[in-house]
Amino acid sequence: MTTPIFDGLAVGLCTYKRRDSLVRCLDHIAIAARALPAPPSVIVVDNDGEDASVGAAVQAFSERSGLPVHYRIEKTPGISAARNAVFDTAGQIGVRFVAMIDDDEWPSPDWLRELLKAQSDHAAVVVGAPVRPVFPDNAAKLKKYARYWSVDKQFLNGKPFVFCTCNFLIDMQALRDEPRPLFDEEFGLSGGGDTVFFRKLFFRGHDMAWSDAAWINEEVPPSRASFKWMRQRRFRVGNHAVRWESLDGGAPKSIAKSVGLSLRLAIYPLFRREPESVLVGWLLEYDKVRGRWASHFGDVFVEYARPAKPGEKVCR
Repeated sequence: MTTPIFDGLAVGLCTYKRRDSLVRCLDHIAIAARALPAPPSVIVVDNDGEDASVGAAVQAFSERSGLPVHYRIEKTPGISAARNAVFDTAGQIGVRFVAMIDDDEWPSPDWLRELLKAQSDHAAVVVGAPVRPVFPDNAAKLKKYARYWSVDKQFLNGKPFVFCTCNFLIDMQALRDEPRPLFDEEFGLSGGGDTVFFRKLFFRGHDMAWSDAAWINEEVPPSRASFKWMRQRRFRVGNHAVRWESLDGGAPKSIAKSVGLSLRLAIYPLFRREPESVLVGWLLEYDKVRGRWASHFGDVFVEYARPAKPGEKVCR
């Protein structure tokens, strides 16, 4: 087994009104940190700042775990601003690697060690790993369809492609010459900015790798434990895909792809890409295509809309 070189690591996460799950995540990060030769730093960016108990909970975690924690409030609404704050802080403290996780997730005990091992084994700039859904008891029937809620290995142009920030490690040295901010604010409230970020790195030739051993769990709350929610998520995926494709190759290329995917719907079940649920797979593909066409006609799906305060308009 290759022993990874440890040059300093920070674990970053963004949080918004999820204090209890944030604490759960932090406590599991502390467990994963025990497998490392040196303690990582932890960066928590609160994209709200209205609840003082969040900062107090983060401070209490630092005291009981002994891990150095950097807590920062980022008032600019949106996930892009929060992610940029994580990386700004990581740059300030001078770490070589940053691992990221979401505040509704919790890692396996070997999470950090396995991410670092994969980075060392493959000399990769970015390492991704699986996300496994944990359903509520009253939605146990969805376990059969867990793949739709999971994050699994993806490929782009035949190479491993990491596409989201919910479970990954990155070598900060590769970002030294990248323009700031790293995450496009245009995707701050809609979501999808992480895929735009990773596509830029990929097409600039930065190697990516995958570690099946560095898995994490994600809580699926009752509000997301339904095919109604999943259909909305697939609509979102298609809607955002058009936006990042247009950045890469222009609108005509993206429209051509939408036409091709629309025509393919007629024979999509024959591909049996989802053998355990062919009809469900077709329906979700249909929703993805709907999302694409909505984007072509100017409709942007907003994932991270904020509730309006008295006297304010809803932030969309």
